[in-house]
Amino acid sequence: MHPLVQALATLLLGLSAGLCQAELLGISGSQWQVESDCRKSACEVSLTDGATTEQVLQFPSPPSHASHESGIFLLTFGCGTACSATYAYKLGGSLGGPFPLVEIADSEREVLMSLGDSSVRFYRMFEASDKPLYEITPEFGGYSLLESIADTGIEDHVFRVTYQGKTDLEMLEYEAPPLP
Repeated sequence: MHPLVQALATLLLGLSAGLCQAELLGISGSQWQVESDCRKSACEVSLTDGATTEQVLQFPSPPSHASHESGIFLLTFGCGTACSATYAYKLGGSLGGPFPLVEIADSEREVLMSLGDSSVRFYRMFEASDKPLYEITPEFGGYSLLESIADTGIEDHVFRVTYQGKTDLEMLEYEAPPLP
């Protein structure tokens, strides 16, 4: 191949790769997938089951994780060390978020638990307010709450966090309130 033709082909391939890159992310236990169509510095993020596609949002990168439970999709985007942004989405257009460092969600009651440097916050997924439903600031033994957490879980709508307190392991609990 002539060097000029080879250089043009390489340039065109490079430009097309930079302009459009579609990516699919499977959702465990669901027929739905997340489709990210990235162009330059923005990605159109959609949900698709092969027959139906719904546009969810635009974000600078594709999501790193997705889940689907009780009709709610959680899309998590990485944003650096100990940083993530999670959006909640219901088919038909309800979008909530972003929520920082989401650890656990109760999709039935539409509440999620977000971890901060010094507090644990609980948010209603689709409320317009940025204010948490509830916030707990425990006395922990480490440099930050994130470093002090030993375990998290949810059972029967009760969120649990086990963390290293000042002297021993301690647990905090919060029951997600029913939907209004």
